[in-house]
Amino acid sequence: MAQPADLGEKALKDLLVEEVTPTLETSARMMSETPPFPFSRKLHESHKTVFNFVACDNEFELAFAIFLHGSEDVEAFAKIPQQFGFSIPYTDTRANIRHYYPDFAVRLKNGEHWLVETKGQEDITVRLKDQAARNWCENATSLTDQTWHYLKVRQKEFEALHPDNFGELSVALVSPGRF
Repeated sequence: MAQPADLGEKALKDLLVEEVTPTLETSARMMSETPPFPFSRKLHESHKTVFNFVACDNEFELAFAIFLHGSEDVEAFAKIPQQFGFSIPYTDTRANIRHYYPDFAVRLKNGEHWLVETKGQEDITVRLKDQAARNWCENATSLTDQTWHYLKVRQKEFEALHPDNFGELSVALVSPGRF
């Protein structure tokens, strides 16, 4: 049986959360227009990124950036800096609007685009962020001439797989019956 507080939260959510039809912003920003910013954590130099270096927040992001740099099917990628201002709104478990900042954007040589989240540990909000990212990719695909996909890469799975390229990684992680 639902608790009175749960019923109240649902009633408020129904009143306060408005569903809108996605639209394409006409004032597109290029990641290359991100102003320089100081960074004192892990860096990786790559000719496949629009920035001079890939600014990584942890060892796993650094390992993933090195993987993307060496993957022959990756044409370009970027670790999305928070300074760029790209976030995906989502509703948390208490109906609060939050902002999810994905880790990487990847463009493959076949023209596909991928939004990638690298994960070491997960909390309760991760599934909500995953759903918001999948919705964003569906909307981006329907509003543009580009195909977008979402991929969450868990550290343990990535380390166990030792993939040779992005295609191998995405097939392994998207396939049913994985890990």
